[in-house]
Amino acid sequence: MTDSGLFRKALWCYTAALSFLLISCSDTSKFYRDVDDNISNGNYPGAITNVRQNRNLYGDKSSVLFNLDMGTLFHYAGEYDSSIGYFFTAEKEIEDLYTKSISQQVLSLVVNDNILPYDGEDFEKVLINVFLALDYAKKGMTDDALVEARKVDLKLREYARQYDDKNTYKEDDFIRYIAGALYESAGEINDAFISYRNSYEAYENYSNEYGTPAPGFLLDDLVRTATLMSFTDEVDKYQSLGGQPYNIGEKKEGSIIVLTYTGKCPIKMQEKPTVSIPDSSGVLHTFQIALPKFTPRYRGNAKYDIIAISNSDSVRTTTELAENITAIAEKSLDDRLALIYLKSGGRALLKFLAAEKMKSEMKKARNETNNFLGSLAIDLIVGATEQADLRGWRTLPAEIQIARLNLPPGEYDLRVNESGNLLKTDSVNVQPGKTYFVIVNDVR
Repeated sequence: MTDSGLFRKALWCYTAALSFLLISCSDTSKFYRDVDDNISNGNYPGAITNVRQNRNLYGDKSSVLFNLDMGTLFHYAGEYDSSIGYFFTAEKEIEDLYTKSISQQVLSLVVNDNILPYDGEDFEKVLINVFLALDYAKKGMTDDALVEARKVDLKLREYARQYDDKNTYKEDDFIRYIAGALYESAGEINDAFISYRNSYEAYENYSNEYGTPAPGFLLDDLVRTATLMSFTDEVDKYQSLGGQPYNIGEKKEGSIIVLTYTGKCPIKMQEKPTVSIPDSSGVLHTFQIALPKFTPRYRGNAKYDIIAISNSDSVRTTTELAENITAIAEKSLDDRLALIYLKSGGRALLKFLAAEKMKSEMKKARNETNNFLGSLAIDLIVGATEQADLRGWRTLPAEIQIARLNLPPGEYDLRVNESGNLLKTDSVNVQPGKTYFVIVNDVR
């Protein structure tokens, strides 16, 4: 091929790549802006319609994300059967993608990771089962909810094995607490105590890594279940740490657990650090690699006031942070950033060597104008195709907060406020020994 032919081909490739990138980014940005607006306004049917009508924007490579977004939106809308269906589909797709095509992996080393089917970050794969457990809990299907909670532990143990136990996200203390509440509601007090204990002990890591200490009422749960099991030493231990004594002779209480979904989850943005390598003659060449980086979208400190009103009394409490999804996402990505860096650097090196080869071929024709323009086009192509994989589960909340009210049996009007604004009301019939879950959406 002549040098002018190489130039024309290079310029066409660059123009096509850049045009596709700009159009795609523009369409996707508007789409997510509309979805976010509907979520912020509590218009979940509108958000569901947005996603369904723009299924093509996800493409065949991001089918998992389509199902994750739909599962989340139906969960927010309280349509738990539909939520379960989409989450199961997403999980099945991820399992099928576990054995990826070798040819696609090789191609990703030449182009970028966006050509691969998206199979989720590790924390996203775990949160599928967290939300499935909450779907089932809301439906009163305790056994199914506990199955999903146990899947969380299985997945996290496998990820720890893959990282040689050097990863940060090894346990999910929030779902362990939910499992404890489910066991207790089902009358399985020993299992409830074990889950509460495991949750309390693991929250030490949550506190260190994610700034999320154990909820204050967890010590009360440990004292209560230890008392019911006649675990005298454990009762003394957890009372000494601040747990309230439990009188086993009193009328058996029930409980309301309030979960608030607060703020919008972080999204990935692109960073392009520079890398320098010398060629065979010792000349240093500098080029960029593309890396994903989570950027928080929620920087607030919302707290929710909960009041349960009966004919004879009222009880108040406030929520506490239980699951910092933003921090978990950032740490999980950091855990695999070294691998991303190596892959991106290797890909950039391959592109650099290929570009230098093309430029060398052009120089043989000794046409300075075409050589300059052709070289420029080649450099632009390399830059345009080096793009970080910025896909992610964008409809998640930034964090999950929790509050627990242990109440005598009876009818209660529940009200949830944030900064004086009434967010939710509910009527709850508290039964002895049973737990009722209330979910409040404040994803804005």
